[in-house]
Amino acid sequence: MKTYTDWSIILRHLLGQATEEENREVERWLNEDERNREYYRKAGRYFDTYYSGDEIREIDTEAAWTEFVAYTEKFSVRILWSKVRFYAALAILIIGMGVAYRMHKRSSGSREFVANVVPIEPGKTKAVLVFHSGDLIELGETSVFEDIVKEHAKGEAGGGCNRVVVPRGGEYGLVLEDGTTVKLNADSELEFPETFGAGERRVHLKGEAMFKVAENAARPFVVETEGGEVRVLGTEFNLNAYPEDECVQTTLVRGKVAFKGEGTNDAVVISSGEQLVYNKKAGEVSVAKVDTHIYTAWTEGKWIIEGERLENIMTQLSRWYGVTVSYREQELKDLIFTGDLERYENCEVVLNMISMTTKVVFEIKDKSVIVKKR
Repeated sequence: MKTYTDWSIILRHLLGQATEEENREVERWLNEDERNREYYRKAGRYFDTYYSGDEIREIDTEAAWTEFVAYTEKFSVRILWSKVRFYAALAILIIGMGVAYRMHKRSSGSREFVANVVPIEPGKTKAVLVFHSGDLIELGETSVFEDIVKEHAKGEAGGGCNRVVVPRGGEYGLVLEDGTTVKLNADSELEFPETFGAGERRVHLKGEAMFKVAENAARPFVVETEGGEVRVLGTEFNLNAYPEDECVQTTLVRGKVAFKGEGTNDAVVISSGEQLVYNKKAGEVSVAKVDTHIYTAWTEGKWIIEGERLENIMTQLSRWYGVTVSYREQELKDLIFTGDLERYENCEVVLNMISMTTKVVFEIKDKSVIVKKR
């Protein structure tokens, strides 16, 4: 996949204004990678929905960028006026192609949206394995989890539960004794037995994890959380259950799962492509069809964000980069952002991308991020 693509050519192609050579270039680019075709389809959907044709003119890419910045400063990103949405579509296209940062630097010189001196690096593979005896082992990229657990179990009395604790600024993937694979997100914890018994396979999760459960119809796999439990036979799903969050969110990629909220009597069953959200305080459950890749892309090194509140985005970033976040104006929490972000970029690069399409700037002091109105 090309890292940089001239978005003005893509724009002219979408509007039917490209030359024959530009059309051939776009076709070559589309044939390179499925991700290119995915971004192109996304851009096309936005233009089909929001581009009325009133804005037809000779395309001036530098002027278009300048106008877009002016509009984002003047209006809230949630205003639905046609022309504002048109420029928002341009911004999403730029972000999707991965060229916004480069174009901004070219068109505005040294202007930055993030005030920072020392780069804040992204999270990495790290965790701590806590055995039921109290022994601790640090885990990293070279650690073979299964071998460590087996070796340590030789010198201990069996029957206890171990824990994998992933700190802020970390992530960790592991394989349980039954063959189930788990990828834990930052600030998460998984408790599990050394060996599963003949009945249910139970684990306990705090935080977020992606599960690919080894199939065994006779031994259901159960994930307990503070807000309820998910029961499966063999399936692939993402479970977001941070104790401090209002809701537990289960997104099912394939298979079938049943969720039972804490203190409720009945379980709710969802199927492939559905997402269940359980409000812990209200005790309410909602189920909807979703694009599951949006909620599992973090396991592939991306954040795919579709109309998300800035506060929710910053919560994810705070866990991954190990930073604290504060707001000079509380209303900034409700700004809406859409775009694709690279999870393994330094923090200031990600914040720059967000700032381009919202009316905020960021100030970084040590490991604290301050969100301010532009």
